[in-house]
Amino acid sequence: MAIIIVSILFAGCTQSPGTGPVIPAVPATIPPVAEPATPAPIATITLTPEEVVTIVHQVSQVRDIRDSELLFALQVPEEWNVTTYRISNSATSEGLMYQTVLVENNPFFINTYAITRGQDQAYRDECRMWSPAPVETTVTINGITYDRFESTSGEKTNVSYVVRKGSANERGYASVLFFTANSSNRFEKEDYDRVVSSFRYFSGEDAGTMPGTEIARIAPPVDPSGGTLSAKGGSSDSGSGSSGGCGCRG
Repeated sequence: MAIIIVSILFAGCTQSPGTGPVIPAVPATIPPVAEPATPAPIATITLTPEEVVTIVHQVSQVRDIRDSELLFALQVPEEWNVTTYRISNSATSEGLMYQTVLVENNPFFINTYAITRGQDQAYRDECRMWSPAPVETTVTINGITYDRFESTSGEKTNVSYVVRKGSANERGYASVLFFTANSSNRFEKEDYDRVVSSFRYFSGEDAGTMPGTEIARIAPPVDPSGGTLSAKGGSSDSGSGSSGGCGCRG
């Protein structure tokens, strides 16, 4: 009996292999492969090249010129034909007066006169009447002190350099240098100022050794009525530059 009971107990506790419930394995989850993103359209930028305007400044070769009687010298472009002639005295001046024409058609000239009474002040007063009122400064160039006047109206810029009496040369001559520059030519005033910056006086002792070509001395031009023409185109009986004024009308 005991053997039978033990056999029953062993039979109930023993499980045949492979007869128990099978738990299925959980497959690993594989993330889906993402579709490649569609790139956003790139805007097309069209670059238009900017037009570059090159302004060429033609600089002329210069030459030295001199006036051995009036004791001044300066440098001018080679193509300029510079001449000097005698002009009539104004009511406020005495002694000899000359006009040196640097540029044809009257935009640039020099009046040289013997310092007497208040003629240099008369030039200043005339320039101060320009319209619009000029900008007035004092400058010293090559040892010469000037009162400088500048006034722009429309496309014209008037500039006058009036030598102070104390800067007259050893023969008692002083000068007023006047030019009208075309404002539409961005280099013209600069070029004319460069010529002024070369203006200088020298002594009678140095006259024979100064470099440069002697300025031609000519007879004064005349208008059809017989009056003497100034560099500004007025006749001597009209109160213009030929009668001693600087001719610098604003």
